[in-house]
Order: sequence, then structure tokens, then C-alpha cells
Amino acid sequence: MNRKPSLLLLCLACLIMAGCRQTRFFENPVIKSDVPDPTVIRIGTTYYAAGTSGNSKWVYPMYRSDNLVDWEPIGHVFNDWPEWTLGSFWAPELFEHNGKVFCYYTARNKNDRKSCVGVATADRPEGPYTDHGPLVQWTNEAIDSYIYDDDGQLYITWKAYGLDPERPIELLARRLSDDGLHLEGDAFTLLTDIEDIGMEGQCIFHHGDYYYIMYAARDCCSPRSDYEVRVARSTNFAGPYEKYEGNPILKGDGETIQSCGHGTLVSTPKGRLYYLCHSYLIGKYHEGRQPILQELVIGKDGWPHFKTGNITIPCQPWPNVK
Repeated sequence: MNRKPSLLLLCLACLIMAGCRQTRFFENPVIKSDVPDPTVIRIGTTYYAAGTSGNSKWVYPMYRSDNLVDWEPIGHVFNDWPEWTLGSFWAPELFEHNGKVFCYYTARNKNDRKSCVGVATADRPEGPYTDHGPLVQWTNEAIDSYIYDDDGQLYITWKAYGLDPERPIELLARRLSDDGLHLEGDAFTLLTDIEDIGMEGQCIFHHGDYYYIMYAARDCCSPRSDYEVRVARSTNFAGPYEKYEGNPILKGDGETIQSCGHGTLVSTPKGRLYYLCHSYLIGKYHEGRQPILQELVIGKDGWPHFKTGNITIPCQPWPNVK
């Protein structure tokens, strides 16, 4: 589904005709700031996003939008570090459940300096958030959480063993209690990085007969970043998952966008799917990882594809969020 030449001509035409906005196109990135590992949810007709903050004093910048393109800063999840943490605030994941907004997040535990997943809750996306402490602590690290509701049963998923030389990287899952604050049962493996190319930043959705895991692979963060988006599918949430032979389904164009990955899908009221992930722009590594938006569709082959192909194209059709 790589239609890069025709789409590039289309983008050139839209730019000539007085810019992307007037002709119902927009230009990525949609948030022109360093907001890695973005998470996005919809509550009613309003969209909320947050992203990695590292060791900044204010933890996880929050944004609000009514069209997925224009994002307004609305503060942070935490104005101070939670008491149990020692920085390294990565990859928040917003989730709405039972009238509450949850933020599952990665942080370093001051007790053993290992990265683990914590959770906080609020009555509204803007906060204030009440922290409930660490939830997932797993060998050398547990990072990049994602929450999935499988017909009423909540699961938390995370990347594990990334710092353990004895095992490859795995994406693990475990049941959550209905209040979203406690683990239940045993952890189980969803995907294993047998290719040794990295695996993280997963999001999960169900369509038709399949559960799909979209995930990021390769170099996320260096000046040589070649981050990309991949996908696997299964007829059961617990697997086994089949990796798509046509991976990656999205990568940088090498002209404007160097690399991209680690994002979250959000659905519109009518079920259209949009993926918000971060990207490095060519020659602008110092500007950090900036969020880009792409529409996702399920192809006739039963696999997800981005509507404008598997190569990033900065100029995108304006999202239909109604």
C-alpha cells in the first residue's frame, strides 16, 4: 500500500493552493514539541493526550483537542514527583474506566532503582491525579504499559526483560482487577523479540476476527534512529500472535521524517481509527520526538494499513472526527 509518489504530488498541490489547512489537509507533526511516547484517548467528543517527560520537575504534559490536529496544553499529570519515584518518567498511558481516568506510567523506583509501572487516577482528564504507587515490578524492568478491556476483563501489558541479557525482550500481559488498581492471576507472554530488533510501545485493538498488537521496533532514540511501526495478530487475546510478513507498516520517509513509532490508537464516535505516535524530523534531532497523526484502516488482506501508505507523508487528509 505504498503510494508515496502520488501522495507527494497531492501534498505539493495542496501546499501550492494556499496551504494544507484551507484545502482540508494538515501537516505533521501535530504537536511541535518534544512529546515522546504519546498516549491519546477520547472522552465524548474531546481528545486528550500525554507524553514522556523524563526527569522534568513537572510530570507528563497533557494536551486537549477537538479535532486531533490542534492541541492545547492543559498542564501535567503530576506537578511533583510521586513519593516513591526516582525520575525516568516514561510512556504514560491514559485510560477511561468506570467514570474514572487512569494514568498508568513508567518510573524508576527509589527502593531498587528499577523501572516499573505505577498508576494514578482522577475524576477528569485535567486532574488532579491521585497516585496509587507501583503496580508492575518485573525483573530488571517493566515499562511501556498499555491497558486493554477484553469484553469486561481488564488486562495490563508491558515490555519486559529489556535489560536482562539472559532473555529476549517480551511483551507480557496480566489480568487487572475491575478497579484497575490490582494485578490478578499470572503474567503471560504475548510477543517475543526473536528477531532481536527491539519491541516496545505496544497498543492493542480488536477488529473482526482478530486482536491486533501494533508495536515499535529498532532504534527509538539516538541520532541514528530508525524506529518503525509493526503489527501482529491473533484470534485470541492471549495468543499465539502471528507477525505480519509485510512489516513494517509505517516508517520514516527519509526526506522529512527520519523515524516514527510508539503510539496509541484512538477511535472517533463513528469508529474511524487514528494513530498518534512520535517522530524525529530529518536534521532536527535536537528538537526531540514530535507527535504525528495517521489514519489506520483494515485492508482486504485482514491486516491494518495506514491510509496514506507505509511511508510517512507529512501532509495528511484532515481527520474526520465526527
